[in-house]
Amino acid sequence: MSIPASASIGARSSAWPFRRFVPRLEPLFLVHVAVILILCVLVLYPIGIILNQSIRNEDGALSFDSYLQAYSNLRNYQAVLNTLIIASGSALFAIGVGTFLAWAVVRTDMPGRNLIELASIIPFISTPLVGALAWILLASPQTGLINQAWRYLHGAGSVVDIYSIWGIIFVEAVYETPLVFLLVSGALRSMDPTLEEAARSAGAGTLRTAMRITLPLVLPAILAGGLLVFILAAEQFAVPAVLGTPGKIRVLTTSIFEAQSVYPARDGLAAALSGILMVIALGGLWLHKRLLAGRSFVTVRGKSAQTRRIRLGAFRYVLLGICCLYLVLAVALPLSTIFLSSIRKIWTAEFHWEQFTLDNYRVVLFSYPAAQRAIVNSLLLAVFGALATILFCALISFLSLRTRHPGHRLLDVLAMIPSGFPGIVLAVGLLHAWISPPLVLYGTIWILYVAYLTRYLPVGVRAVSATLMQIHPELEESAAMSGASWLQTFRHIVLPLLRPGLAAGWALLFVAFTRELSASILLYSPKLEVLSVVIYTMYQEGGFRTLSALTMLQVAIAVVVLVVAKRVTRLDTTAEGHAM
Repeated sequence: MSIPASASIGARSSAWPFRRFVPRLEPLFLVHVAVILILCVLVLYPIGIILNQSIRNEDGALSFDSYLQAYSNLRNYQAVLNTLIIASGSALFAIGVGTFLAWAVVRTDMPGRNLIELASIIPFISTPLVGALAWILLASPQTGLINQAWRYLHGAGSVVDIYSIWGIIFVEAVYETPLVFLLVSGALRSMDPTLEEAARSAGAGTLRTAMRITLPLVLPAILAGGLLVFILAAEQFAVPAVLGTPGKIRVLTTSIFEAQSVYPARDGLAAALSGILMVIALGGLWLHKRLLAGRSFVTVRGKSAQTRRIRLGAFRYVLLGICCLYLVLAVALPLSTIFLSSIRKIWTAEFHWEQFTLDNYRVVLFSYPAAQRAIVNSLLLAVFGALATILFCALISFLSLRTRHPGHRLLDVLAMIPSGFPGIVLAVGLLHAWISPPLVLYGTIWILYVAYLTRYLPVGVRAVSATLMQIHPELEESAAMSGASWLQTFRHIVLPLLRPGLAAGWALLFVAFTRELSASILLYSPKLEVLSVVIYTMYQEGGFRTLSALTMLQVAIAVVVLVVAKRVTRLDTTAEGHAM
């Protein structure tokens, strides 16, 4: 006999007749309350400090002058418009490219799938700052290699200008597309393939099946990825600062940085401008929920079927060519540029053997102690910190989507709030929150972990929720009716079914932790450097050669860790069977 879908783990009946009227006595409800309190401490406490600064003047008295300064300046409205254009353009680009790559890798028999999958996430591994610098070397109007080659062939002019709003959109989108790719590929691996097979049996072609069956069923993952890209692009600082400044393109984050970089720092103005980013983030969350409201995306039930790849015939090589064309622009060109920079003494359009050297790698590995410490610290935070964070995010998603306790919707909102604040502004709140008793974290590696956990809660929760929405509650309800506790159900039913989403979310967090700059730059202390901070320090010192060498090592380490993680989780179990 089937169990009504309206039943939930947190609201099931008990032998004790009064238990349903006293939900606070249920262990799951106590966990629910504890998670809400933890989120309040992690999120609302530091953000409350920031907001308090926005309504105080320099003497600490109550004042709204910061908001008057922020919203009476027409230049700030142009910054808001530029932010929305860049964020929207980046999200649309990432959704289109990331979804296409995920479908090609997971659902088709395209050759070289493992290589394409690995290469697709490489842009997300290196920092956007390095990506922006690489594209300056490639597409600067005067000195870029692409424009130099164009002038060599045509005599004059330039073909691309990276110092434009379209250049910013392209670089940001390229470095955030792996977000969509990882989330959608995780959802595709979790999806029941019998629905696609039924469409194929009814005569639908490959393209029609993908557009009418596959894409609608993974819509939560697509929208979750698009929302994350939109928010991360809106709060990006490094790319607009490097590429927008020469073209006088202001965005909210550069305006906030300007307010904080003067002396004395105008923290109130920065906090007031941050309110716009929070409205953008929460508006995106509201739109995400409205688009998914009233629709069912359940594709994982009690019975499962093995996925069979679509046989494309000769077209699989065309598909491979399209994927490779994107990877040339997103991976090969910028990474080759950084690699060439790492093995050369000087950067010129002419190449001579005496210009090449491995001294940059020797300096990074043996003569730069901060770089050595940064590699160790970043790996500890990224491997173990990301694991703890994704499990916490899974608990938040489970409580938000599978229970009906008071405040269950609040969990998702609390987890999304950090996305509305730039990392550098959030770091100011965290610094003030954890620098004084009763709990002093500043000066330890724990403050970096708390910062990463707080900042990337939206990434982990969206990654897990997208997969959890595909799992029918009947599996958990059956376990509950068989006498399993919520913890047993969560551990033995939910977590195994969430494995693709958890693995994708862990990969996202691993990469995000290794490349985080804006919060790290304010919160790190001597002997506790991380890779992004050391790379930025090298950039400020003008050491682009050693910076490039450290970036190549960062990419190599991350690729090795992700490959090992994929082998351990055994994600790619897709059969190489017959055509669908």
